Amino acid sequence: MRAMRAEKFSGYEGLKLVDLPKPAVSDGKVLLRVTAAGVTPLDHTILSGQYPRAKAPLVLGNEGAGVVEEGGERTFLSVRV
Repeated sequence: MRAMRAEKFSGYEGLKLVDLPKPAVSDGKVLLRVTAAGVTPLDHTILSGQYPRAKAPLVLGNEGAGVVEEGGERTFLSVRV
């Protein structure tokens, strides 16, 4: 999978497009193909180096929408609005 990863926390110049292994699907989790992603104030705070608990390298991003590609062993309810 492709991801924007913060190699260092120094603003946007610290970001790098990288190829990472496909995440494994496990019980209670799904693999989501992201079709839209959001940048939150927390992402900006981390990227600017103002969140001391963050350790590089780190893939940022906690908001998004997409399509479930694979599901774990539990059944998930898909809702279309």
